[in-house]
Amino acid sequence: MEIKKILVPIDSSAYSRDAAERAKSLAGFYGSEIILLNAIDISNIYQFDLPENIRAEYYRLSTELLQTFKQNLDAAGYRVTTVQREGVPYDVIIGYAEEADIDLIVMGSQGTSGVTSFLLGSVTRKVAIGSHKSVLIVR
Repeated sequence: MEIKKILVPIDSSAYSRDAAERAKSLAGFYGSEIILLNAIDISNIYQFDLPENIRAEYYRLSTELLQTFKQNLDAAGYRVTTVQREGVPYDVIIGYAEEADIDLIVMGSQGTSGVTSFLLGSVTRKVAIGSHKSVLIVR
């Protein structure tokens, strides 16, 4: 199995940090590029037009999060790309994985929603079921 591109969907949870660490190990072994993806989900906050200053703040926080993860990986010598997409997280992850021809999605078993669905977070479960790409779930 050749793994050229590893997608790591991230949020501010410890599960994302663990997933990034696992991706780092895999990238070191396979020589893969790591793509960090942050889905900016504002759908539950505003049903209509989101004021631009609030949208800008979401993007600023997303940029900070991505840069924190990227700096850690850059310092260790990995090839890293960051991506921000607005939308429902599982749709964003599945769509980007197809669009960018990702070989492997590495994600945490849960995220920051605080709501768990039995053993897996709902986003993780939906990606694992809905994606045509290989998914590694990190606990």
